[in-house]
Amino acid sequence: MGNRVPLLVAVFLVALSLSACVSTPRTGVGVPTPDPHRFLSSLKKQQDSITSFRGIGKLRYTMDGEEHTTRAAWIGSLPANLRVDTLGLWGQPNLTLLVKGSALYLHAPDEDRCLKAKATARNVSRLVSVPLPVEDLFVMLSGQVPVLPFHRAAIQYSEAEGQWCLSLYRKWGRLVERIWTKGMGTIVNRIDVFDRSGHLAYTALFRRFQPLKDSLIPKEIVVSGEQGESFSLEVERLSTNVEVPAGAYTLQVTCDSHDGS
Repeated sequence: MGNRVPLLVAVFLVALSLSACVSTPRTGVGVPTPDPHRFLSSLKKQQDSITSFRGIGKLRYTMDGEEHTTRAAWIGSLPANLRVDTLGLWGQPNLTLLVKGSALYLHAPDEDRCLKAKATARNVSRLVSVPLPVEDLFVMLSGQVPVLPFHRAAIQYSEAEGQWCLSLYRKWGRLVERIWTKGMGTIVNRIDVFDRSGHLAYTALFRRFQPLKDSLIPKEIVVSGEQGESFSLEVERLSTNVEVPAGAYTLQVTCDSHDGS
């Protein structure tokens, strides 16, 4: 009997995790199941309409066990150009994260240090503490929701969450992302992103939406990693399809190369 108790507990936990999204055909009488492909098409249409963006807000993050709060400004444009500056009391950059294609630069003017490395999730965590893929950070800073490459999509309704859960799978049925929304319009409340092993890589919450042109964007984004690390961004202003100043993605310093990922 003693040996069966851990087994029963394990079975219960597995069943509980599998029921995170419980499939039901409708939320109520006369309410049909939404079309996941139409919803994804709407998200993609919004993303494709944005070629550049600029924003300013407040960044909170944990680094080396200490909590930090700073103002931040960012600008990004296709293809794969991104700059994020944390700002000092007088608006001067304290730390600059610059991404140009596959290269990432971290510049700390006060310390007269500049590092050049690969644009990996691990190196992005040097700024926001969560190992976040550059392309996902890029999409979030533009006010949109990352949608990972997928092979198959399935829509389910979670009675416990009171939300629709759109699950994205790659080939062989591997879950790569869950997208949570109370309505199948264009507002996403949360995403869960999984790594290649099927483990939860990070969760992002989207809160307090505001209108921007023909869509709604979150004023607050909270991202947490699998190791408990987290950061939040309060968006004060965001503009899309802006003109990018010359030299926005250029640092007037020499950076040391670092081969680590």
